[in-house]
Amino acid sequence: MSTRVIKAKKRKIDSECRVFKSSWTLDFFVVEHNEYLLCLICQEKIAVFKEYNIKRHSSTKHADTFDTLTGQVRIDRVNLLKDSINSQQSFFKAVKLSSETATKISFLITEAIAKSGKPLSEGEFIKDCLDIFTSVACPNKKSIVESISLSHQTVARRVDDLSSNIEISLIKRLNACKFYSLALDESTDVSDTAQLAIFVRGVTENFEIIEELLDLCPMKGTTTGQDIFNVVKHVFTKFKLADEKLSDLTTDGAPAMTGKHKGFVSLMLKLMTSPVMAYHCIIHQEQLCAKTLDMKHVMENVVNTVNFIRSKGLNHRQFQAFLAEIGSDYNDVIYFSQVRWLSRASTLARYWSLLEEIKAFMTMKGKDVSFLDDDQWLNDLAFLVDITKYLADLNLKLQGRKQFVNNLYEHVKAFINKLQLFHQQFILKKVVHFSTLSSRKSETVNHDKYSALINSLIDEFKLRFSDFSDKFDEMELFTDPFGTDATNAPEMFQLELIEIQNNSERKRAFAEHDLLIFYGQYVTSDLFPNLSQHALRFLSLFGSTYCC
Repeated sequence: MSTRVIKAKKRKIDSECRVFKSSWTLDFFVVEHNEYLLCLICQEKIAVFKEYNIKRHSSTKHADTFDTLTGQVRIDRVNLLKDSINSQQSFFKAVKLSSETATKISFLITEAIAKSGKPLSEGEFIKDCLDIFTSVACPNKKSIVESISLSHQTVARRVDDLSSNIEISLIKRLNACKFYSLALDESTDVSDTAQLAIFVRGVTENFEIIEELLDLCPMKGTTTGQDIFNVVKHVFTKFKLADEKLSDLTTDGAPAMTGKHKGFVSLMLKLMTSPVMAYHCIIHQEQLCAKTLDMKHVMENVVNTVNFIRSKGLNHRQFQAFLAEIGSDYNDVIYFSQVRWLSRASTLARYWSLLEEIKAFMTMKGKDVSFLDDDQWLNDLAFLVDITKYLADLNLKLQGRKQFVNNLYEHVKAFINKLQLFHQQFILKKVVHFSTLSSRKSETVNHDKYSALINSLIDEFKLRFSDFSDKFDEMELFTDPFGTDATNAPEMFQLELIEIQNNSERKRAFAEHDLLIFYGQYVTSDLFPNLSQHALRFLSLFGSTYCC
């Protein structure tokens, strides 16, 4: 006959559904606190909600303490002990809050210091200023300021922490992108160290656009295409960038970037397994086009005159005093800088406005300004004033972050059409859109010369922007799916184009909203997978390196 050993069932305190009884507070000086019992007298924790355990604790440790207290006196003593416990908890909570607040303030101030490019030691000066403020305005908050750590060592650690946090966040956001593109620009800092700025622009499946500085990489030694390629490969690994998601590379026109065989772009394209577009920055292209205007004889005289006036302090002060004395509308000429290209338009416009004043002042100084009496030179100057203003206006339109590549190219196309109009009008000896040149005597103006100059400018624009014109059909499909002929579109888009073009709701949405909202809300990937992918790719493109 077999015998079985019956094990005793273990009791579980949690399963006995014991609850706190309010009468225990007055009887035994205990309260419920954070799911356990707390003795008001010794502040010891009692684990089990059981009267036997509470009574045993009270009788063994506090039998002679408050047993003699009865009635209202006992109630008052309980309330007094409860208030004491609450005040202690409030104190520790306040200390914790102040510590968290101080740390948060330290991070926020560090962020402001880093963003403004101030030295890290600036934190100590800021803390001194805060200390002065609190001493006068709110002395009771002085302890919070004292707890804020802003030493240069702390600020340096905070910057590292912020940088690491931003990097982790950026990696997560880029991983969520369907496509991304890179814009690169290399320049030299004040210590003659080459710095490669790499910006990234990505777009998520929900059509959220991300445009951030990806990395700033110092380059020691040479800056060949291979060197840049090696740096970018390291950045790809660092930020876990997927090769197949890269849609575009936008660079300046340096040989190290765009060289046919050993340039960075050609090396990158060899590495990629999926098609990648590569563009030369639109803004750089436009500036290079402008340099085709052969007006060296005008610019040399203008720059020499401006430099004579402004480079010497005495001449500059005398010229300004001269302008004030004769009541001129302007008080100075404007410097021209080859690096700051847009200064050419403003320099020429101001020079033209001060022609008579400049002529009088330079004559007083004994300088030869006979060119200011030459009708042909003055006509060339007037033409250059007008055409550089149009070029500067175009340049401003191409600037700015988060611009779509189609918008940038549309500005360029519009400008080419304007140039074609100007060319035709000069052939007909009309200068209606050249206000400065139209102020000159018509019989002295060489219309054929300026017509030829504008024609060469048109040819240069068409040549330099041929990369964009080659993608015009793809761009048109993105910018105007309703105006695209479905029968001539690539086969993968034909059925979706027919579907969307016959949908009145989406047609209204296209007219009422910008492209980002239209594609994000009305051209979803489940209904229009190919059009959606096409839009995502184009929205991710950089058109310029302006952000760099």
